[in-house]
Amino acid sequence: MGGWPLFFGVALIAAVIALLVDRNRRRHEEMYAQRMRRSALYYEIYSLVSEARRHEIDRVQIERSRIVFYAVYPPGKIGEYVMFDHGHRMLNAQRTLALMQAVMEDLPVLQDNRCYRLKRYTVTRPNGKKDYGYQFIIRSHYKTRLMYAREQRWIG
Repeated sequence: MGGWPLFFGVALIAAVIALLVDRNRRRHEEMYAQRMRRSALYYEIYSLVSEARRHEIDRVQIERSRIVFYAVYPPGKIGEYVMFDHGHRMLNAQRTLALMQAVMEDLPVLQDNRCYRLKRYTVTRPNGKKDYGYQFIIRSHYKTRLMYAREQRWIG
């Protein structure tokens, strides 16, 4: 019986430490996202983000070397920003995450879990190095609702 209070004490301390570490990590991520939003790179990308606001977004892919927006209607690519084509180097993992968060802040519909799902996926580069990419994917029921609403506007 003497071990239980010690066990719960250690568990409580571990939980508090985990909470503090997570809070610190989130604060750093927010700081990096704000830096990204103030960067020259994001200033260049922002026109594409603004164009995406005018469309119903099907998906958004964010990788180290590019960002691509796809529309529901008309179906297809809204636009793509390739880092090399504009004189930028590939982003590191931290800046890729910051770019994803900045785009998510500027396109609030992406934050709604009922409408979009955020997926992190692995990208294997030609040199064998693995990176992560992020993709916001529209949920099928939301896409159906958008298409149905568009059809009703067209008919009526």
